[in-house]
Amino acid sequence: MKRIKSTLLIIVLAIVLVITSCSTTIAIKRLVPAKVDVSGYKTIGVRSTIDETSWVHPIFWGSYVPLIGVDQFYINYLSLSSYLDFNASSRITDAATSMIYKAINTGYFNILDPQYTDSLVTVGQRNGNLQKTLMDNNVDAVLTTRITNLYYDEYISPVKDTYLSKDKNGKQYYKIRFYLYQKYQMSISYTLSDVENNKIIATGTFTSDAKVNKTLIGQTVDANGTFQRESYFSITPASRLFEDLIKQFTDSFRNELSPHYETHYFDFMPNKNPKVERLEPAYDALEDENWATALKLFADEYKKSHNIAAGYNAAILYFTQGQYEQSYDLAMELYNKYGNVDALDLYNVLKSIEAQENAANAQINSTEKSGASTTTGGGGVVGI
Repeated sequence: MKRIKSTLLIIVLAIVLVITSCSTTIAIKRLVPAKVDVSGYKTIGVRSTIDETSWVHPIFWGSYVPLIGVDQFYINYLSLSSYLDFNASSRITDAATSMIYKAINTGYFNILDPQYTDSLVTVGQRNGNLQKTLMDNNVDAVLTTRITNLYYDEYISPVKDTYLSKDKNGKQYYKIRFYLYQKYQMSISYTLSDVENNKIIATGTFTSDAKVNKTLIGQTVDANGTFQRESYFSITPASRLFEDLIKQFTDSFRNELSPHYETHYFDFMPNKNPKVERLEPAYDALEDENWATALKLFADEYKKSHNIAAGYNAAILYFTQGQYEQSYDLAMELYNKYGNVDALDLYNVLKSIEAQENAANAQINSTEKSGASTTTGGGGVVGI
């Protein structure tokens, strides 16, 4: 029996090794544009995030965590102060401000830090001409972000095991575990305002999924129901939960408001059906990430034999080396001459990547701002 198991294990390992050795992939990083047209906006000021909820003085602060379904016997053990910390609002807005600033500060525009932007907005609003103040400081656009929803609920509730445990005296009992449940969710909205043209460029709202943090805080340890406390250091304050939640918005803000790099993965076509021994050095070069050598070997083989795999792989490598037209021509030749639909799919994907790259460069290099003016009067700027 042991020999059979050993043989099966060797076969499985061999299969895994074969699959791994045949699945060569290349990653291509290419620039993509922001979803919002940020063309012409060279200097963007980021304001500190504003909390528009009622969390400045949370009602939970100083109260006890509610108990649900807890027997009277355990109430004294479970009298815990709320884990919604009193300064949760400032911690959350500080975390959001920092995250949003870092998310859009990808190096393609001049992004003013929140402290400096806040000071300009304050001065401009005090002197009654915010637009002039911002324009005098070469600010093209201002990003204002607001927390529009902060949902938080917490309670302690018991869960009784469905199986029997034994205590140190050998008595059987159903263990009861007491958990702190923390439910939370949030929404952040943004407004990007064009200072010179006094218009709103874009608005949006990002909402997280509803989350539940479940922490064991105690359990019974014998048939008498004796309570054993767990370390409360494992309990996460509400503000920390929201800080972790805010990190989920990083990609959303970056994708929405700043050109950035994305990684595309391409699988090379394997050497089979039929296998060509002359191509083995090309695949060895792929494994060594010697792309230039691999490209030459694949391209030469395709010219000699019109091997589909060689042509397909050469098309990918032409693109990675910046030889776009050679890549497109080869992919379309594989489709038009030999009906290879994989090559057609490759062609369409590569063309899309180039189009995205061109759009991103246009956003970065353009000096023309889009859209019509929307005047509000009074020296203000809409959206701020």
